[in-house]
Amino acid sequence: MKTSEKISRRTFLDWLLMGGLLAWGTAFVAPVITYVWPSQKRGPNSQTVSVGKVDDFTEWQHKMVALDNKPVIVVRTPQGFRAYLAICTHLGCIVGWDAGRRQIACPCHAGFFDLNGRPVAGPPPRPLAEQTVVVVNNEVMVKST
Repeated sequence: MKTSEKISRRTFLDWLLMGGLLAWGTAFVAPVITYVWPSQKRGPNSQTVSVGKVDDFTEWQHKMVALDNKPVIVVRTPQGFRAYLAICTHLGCIVGWDAGRRQIACPCHAGFFDLNGRPVAGPPPRPLAEQTVVVVNNEVMVKST
C-alpha cells in the first residue's frame, strides 16, 4: 500500500461504526460478566468475641454482643450457653429475650423462638442461625459459624 493512498469515506465510516459497536459491546458485557462471575472472599470467615465471665451470668440471663457487625443474643440455660444471630428470619427485626416466657421474642410481629432457635409462634419462617459458644478459662466466647 502506498503512503499516498487515501481511505475512502465509506471505509472510514465502516471502521468508525465497527469501533463504536465494539466499544458499546464491551461497555455492555463487562458489567454483566462482573455480576455473574462469583466473588471470592479472602481472609478469615469467622470472628470470636468474649461475652464475659461465666460467673457474671445467672441462669436465664442473656446478653447481646456484636459479632461480625451483627447482633448476637447469648442466653445461659441450665444446660449451658446458647447463642443465636439476633435477627428475625421474618423481616429482619432485632430479637430480644423474653424472661417471662423464657423464649426469644421478635417485637415486630409477635414472633417467638424456643431455646433451640426454632420458631414457635408468629410469622418467622425459619429458625435463628445458631452461633458456636465455648467456655475457655471461665470466659464465655462466641464464634460466628
